[in-house]
Amino acid sequence: MKKLALLVLLSSLIINQSCDSSDEGMDNQGNLLFELQYINTGLSGKIIEKKNLEFNEFIEFSSDNQFVKRRVYPDSTSIAKGNYLLTQSKDSKYYELEYEKDSYLIQNCTGSLKEHFSILNNNEIFNGSYLLCDGPGFGYKLID
Repeated sequence: MKKLALLVLLSSLIINQSCDSSDEGMDNQGNLLFELQYINTGLSGKIIEKKNLEFNEFIEFSSDNQFVKRRVYPDSTSIAKGNYLLTQSKDSKYYELEYEKDSYLIQNCTGSLKEHFSILNNNEIFNGSYLLCDGPGFGYKLID
């Protein structure tokens, strides 16, 4: 049953990714700031909206291939940073982030310093790296 749910989830991500091929907002001609909009909790299918989270999170991509991720709590802020590549494969376009040092803000199953964000359309990115190990996926939207 878990395999079927994962297959359905991955299929929907692929379909969603192919629905909007316009990505002119992602050409990085300046800084891009994304804000966390929701967390997909994994196989349960539950979506936690931004307004129901105990924190807010932002990722800023600079035109010089640097990024900064900020998780803002009511009483503190955590920051992680590093370099990124904007990569185009035959079927998809994504950001590959490599952090300067280990941080709990890195969202993946492997424990590496790398993280991948699929570009869903010209305003949204998604990190589903944890979904492969029954963890959450993180959806971000481009803000001004």
